[in-house]
Amino acid sequence: MSNQPSHSSSSMKVFCLVAAALVTCSLTASQARALATFIGSWDYMVKHDPEGMPQAAFARLQGIDDSLLWLTCSRYSANEDQPQKVSMAAAVSQKGYLGHSSLRGRSTIYWFDDGSPELGFWIYNGRVGQIAGREQVNLFLDRIVGAETLTIELTNYRLEPLRSEFRFDAADTKTLADKFRQDCRAISSAAGEKTASIR
Repeated sequence: MSNQPSHSSSSMKVFCLVAAALVTCSLTASQARALATFIGSWDYMVKHDPEGMPQAAFARLQGIDDSLLWLTCSRYSANEDQPQKVSMAAAVSQKGYLGHSSLRGRSTIYWFDDGSPELGFWIYNGRVGQIAGREQVNLFLDRIVGAETLTIELTNYRLEPLRSEFRFDAADTKTLADKFRQDCRAISSAAGEKTASIR
């Protein structure tokens, strides 16, 4: 995962879209469950536009401490005159208030299994910390497919660590990753983008 933060103005737009999607999915969980599929311990949902084309894919895994790990892929347009874009993000939401970071992100420590702690820059907004961008999310997805556990220490606005822990079932996570990438390629195709960057 790259440690280089993005300073583009579209980063905040992407973050707001992802955060809004997470909130919407959380608030409409009872409605969304009717449309969701379950891949082992993962909740999974694909949203379609009025024409029946895939618009967004959401994957969610509950952590040991009630935190949630989200993977999202969605197409959007800032306005009707602009071509659609596709955003991908990996996010952790939890009950504790994290505050807000700059677009550069806040230093965040995480580790897979018994490996060494790694440092990344995650963008924080309210109770959500996230990384965005196809390359970073694809690398993150590769890492969780090969892992049994993920521990991440998001920090609150006082820079106090709030630990979230997730456990992965190898078969479930591999199936989830394949499905997520397949749907994200379809979402990118519906947006008129090339799909080669989504493995």
